[in-house]
Amino acid sequence: MNRTTNWIDYLFTRQRWVIHILFWLMVLALYVIFFGRKNNNYVQTFFFVGLLMPVTIFTTYFLNYYLVPNYLMKERYAYFATYFVYALIGSLFLEMMISALTFIVMAELNIHDMSPASIDLFFLLASLLMVVFFAMGIKMLLHWKQSKEDYQKLMRDKIETELRFLKVQLNPHFLFNTLNNLYYLTTEKSNRAPQAILQLSEILDYVLHQGKAMLVPLESELKQVDNYIALELLRYEDRIQIDKTIEGDINEKQIGPMMLITLVENSFKHGVMKTAGKAWIKMNVDCSPHATTIQVSNSGRPAKQGTGIGLSNLRSQLDHLYPEKYSLQIDSALADQFSVRLVLNS
Repeated sequence: MNRTTNWIDYLFTRQRWVIHILFWLMVLALYVIFFGRKNNNYVQTFFFVGLLMPVTIFTTYFLNYYLVPNYLMKERYAYFATYFVYALIGSLFLEMMISALTFIVMAELNIHDMSPASIDLFFLLASLLMVVFFAMGIKMLLHWKQSKEDYQKLMRDKIETELRFLKVQLNPHFLFNTLNNLYYLTTEKSNRAPQAILQLSEILDYVLHQGKAMLVPLESELKQVDNYIALELLRYEDRIQIDKTIEGDINEKQIGPMMLITLVENSFKHGVMKTAGKAWIKMNVDCSPHATTIQVSNSGRPAKQGTGIGLSNLRSQLDHLYPEKYSLQIDSALADQFSVRLVLNS
């Protein structure tokens, strides 16, 4: 598909003049066949049509490269219609003059041997309009194609800009929470601080490199979730129970970067940190051919609505990456449990 599109774009940009020459040769051939079909004198007809062609060519280019972009495309329809009629009348007048002068200069030509279309006002106008409208249709089609591509590029750039802005907000938020863990370990003079720094460096490398992509392999995201959980366990030790299950084939699945980490981080921040005794977090990832379902639940009181940057940014990121192809359900009905269920449709 891309190869075909590139081939068409190449022709219409680098070798446009070749296309134009082939087009007018085709028009010339059709004119000769159309006007010479009565007397079968195609040599004589070719000479006559050759005199009409400059008028047709000038009219076509005048309409397509002046009237259409300056009036029709700018929705100045009254001006376009007026100048369009003037151009047709002027062109038709020139063609009639050429027809008359042809038989005056070439006296040996018998006018009765020519096709009636060559001196018929209606046929001259019809042949001119067919060429003009055909060329105008091609022009409008190419303009529509270019406008569509420009709009799609503009929307892609807009989405990428908004996603970068969301990640700029999310990454410092994530880093701030992780540094709090490192601060806790250093104040406790824990010998596990070097291990925590190593795991944090792996996560930061993931954020800086793969985090710039629109989508990342689900397997890579899950690996960083494991790093993050290990980092948190250095702080909470045996006070928390983590249950993680994966169902289905994750090899071909992709997800927006930092999405899973955001859900797990939210569980630690609003669940474990606010629970005095034992706490738990459960994460289930279920991959089917048509959808990826992720559910993260945690003990503790649910977060207050509107207070979490992570979930708010996650929803915005989902709106951009999965428009009308996802569902995000937040269950805070129970006083001692909080659950988030995310479904990504293929």
